[in-house]
Amino acid sequence: MQAETHSEKRTGLTVGAWVAVVLGVLVLAAGVTAIWADKSKRSDNGYFSAHAHRYQTDTRAIETENITVGSYVPTWLAGKVRLDVSGGKPLFVGIAPKATVDNYLARVRHAEATKLDLDPFRVTYVDHTGTVDPGRPAGEPFWAAAVSGTNGPLEWKLRSGNWSIVVMNADGSPDVAATIGVGVKVPALLWAGIGLSLFGAALLVAAGLIFAARSRSYGRAAAGETLAS
Repeated sequence: MQAETHSEKRTGLTVGAWVAVVLGVLVLAAGVTAIWADKSKRSDNGYFSAHAHRYQTDTRAIETENITVGSYVPTWLAGKVRLDVSGGKPLFVGIAPKATVDNYLARVRHAEATKLDLDPFRVTYVDHTGTVDPGRPAGEPFWAAAVSGTNGPLEWKLRSGNWSIVVMNADGSPDVAATIGVGVKVPALLWAGIGLSLFGAALLVAAGLIFAARSRSYGRAAAGETLAS
């Protein structure tokens, strides 16, 4: 009975060791990838940047569909978003809660950008009718981040909630055209990569110790059987 109990414990330890190996490899790979990305994929300004694309409408504004930022992201881990904006006219770009933006543009003729694909680039616009002249958007108090002029950038630290990005001419006139590049900065990426790498390595070391202990246990058992015979 005691031998069966020891055998079950050894089997359990072996299974646990293999689980640790699999998890260790996955976690270590994630950590190494994060470190590699932090060192080789960031631009000089510290952002991971996508290619710039052109957005255009004959209406008075372009707004994005709902952008949800989860509340589960810790403040210390939250990164920044950077929008590099350029155009032939002085432009305005702002970020505000989606419900506030919808209310602001409710009676303004504008286009909502939906189904955005970056590779290959494709965007679908849904036009909304309206007759109100919104005036200069920079004068509104509700923007969480905003920039006006012919060139950006706009930088915004991520906060939980439902948000929308709005692009307009600085004077609120129709025919909006802008080239926008998006960048993301994750300040804690390097430290997260180092932490994951260390944790993954620790799991692999623990698995190795378990396998070594199991091997010694088998060796002692075999020696005991030899002496008994």
